[in-house]
Amino acid sequence: MQTADRPRTYLIGLMGSGKSTIGRRLADELACRYVDNDETIAELSGHSTVALAAAGGTHLHDWEARYSHYLRTLPAPLVAGVPASTAERAEELSMLRHSGVLLYLRCDSETLVRRVTSDAPRPWLNGDVRATIADMFARRDHVLRTRADQVIDATQPIERILAEIVGGP
Repeated sequence: MQTADRPRTYLIGLMGSGKSTIGRRLADELACRYVDNDETIAELSGHSTVALAAAGGTHLHDWEARYSHYLRTLPAPLVAGVPASTAERAEELSMLRHSGVLLYLRCDSETLVRRVTSDAPRPWLNGDVRATIADMFARRDHVLRTRADQVIDATQPIERILAEIVGGP
């Protein structure tokens, strides 16, 4: 993938896939802005994503949908993290793909579980984290693999991931 060909690069992946970490590094490498989904949703809504999730699943997902549309209003170039729930809203996924390059940062379920349990609070992770991640993975992985412009193995070292994105397959 050549990111210069399309000035908007959208990183999508399940929580723990590295969207924020990779996104910030990629934006630095491309000398452009990084837009974090959790931070921007909090700014737009006035509430953290954890608070939005506590208010109910549809509440958070409504704000995630608004965020996807908001991304198209921002000046390019940019790199942006996209919530994985977008995989369940085909029109948003299609809209993003047509307005930029959509990269799926793919990790296996066990890697995601390990990462999210050692990280900051995450919406939807009450109870059995392994079962929650496995369910999200089962619902979203196939859609993301088939709809993304490129699938990136996000379990590899970040330098390899960046080289794969910037250098192309």
